[in-house]
Amino acid sequence: MKFFLFFCLGSSLGSFIGLIIDRFPEKSIIFPNSYCNYCKHSLAPRDLIPILSQIINKNRCRFCGYPIPFHYLLLELFCGSICLLYANGCFSFSQLILLFMGILLSLYDLKDHSYPIIFWLAFTFFLMVFYPLNLISLFLFFLGLYAALKNIQIGSGDLLYLSTLALSLNFQEILWVVQIASLLGIVYYLFCKKEESPIAFVPFLFSGYIAVLFFL
Repeated sequence: MKFFLFFCLGSSLGSFIGLIIDRFPEKSIIFPNSYCNYCKHSLAPRDLIPILSQIINKNRCRFCGYPIPFHYLLLELFCGSICLLYANGCFSFSQLILLFMGILLSLYDLKDHSYPIIFWLAFTFFLMVFYPLNLISLFLFFLGLYAALKNIQIGSGDLLYLSTLALSLNFQEILWVVQIASLLGIVYYLFCKKEESPIAFVPFLFSGYIAVLFFL
């Protein structure tokens, strides 16, 4: 029962993250109630059960039949899974927070090639309860500020995210994150990129952090 409850909690948080990505900062995340993005019909509680509602409704709006993007289901499954792993003692609470931070910032970066700084600040200040400031984190933070003022071909958001990761990682682990992220970025550029547009790099850094957390 404990593991089931943790999975349900995680999938519910994943559903809420999806709502935040859809609405913030343009709209309120509280009002109005959740609705279909196509027909604008308000959703009933039975339509808002993470994972289960999408399966029952065959991944479509119950009112108009419009397909629900599959990434909502993947997000709920991912967040439910990491909470399940936390319940099994695979990593600490602070690392769980870093995982939720990573998925939130990654989705914003994929959507807008940036993320609201308020989320970075909130997560970072909360994590400083668990981790003291260190020179690597401070260096990456000031480098991120410099990147925001000068065009140095590196996104300031990427560096700020790295500075937060550096609160919990040592120098070697940070190098592994950057190397793994760079390799994934190169592979994506060579085989997947079709348009001349900036590459969202936070998802690659997040993938690098996951690799370091679980495999190194």
